Amino acid sequence: MWGKYLWRLRLLLTIPYLIFAIFMFSSNDNDNDYGYYWLAFVVYVLFSCVILHKMEKREKKEKK
Repeated sequence: MWGKYLWRLRLLLTIPYLIFAIFMFSSNDNDNDYGYYWLAFVVYVLFSCVILHKMEKREKKEKK
């Protein structure tokens, strides 16, 4: 059941990566400190990886 929606979930969780990358690399101002943005990004990456891992585990379990 989850296999149909897993690719959509991956896409939804990847969109913020792209937005963050565009935001970070398009700014030319080197004086700003983006530490909080990086921290939020790392937390989001960990959170999305955990969600995807659990969903993939469920998909494998349901296929058996």
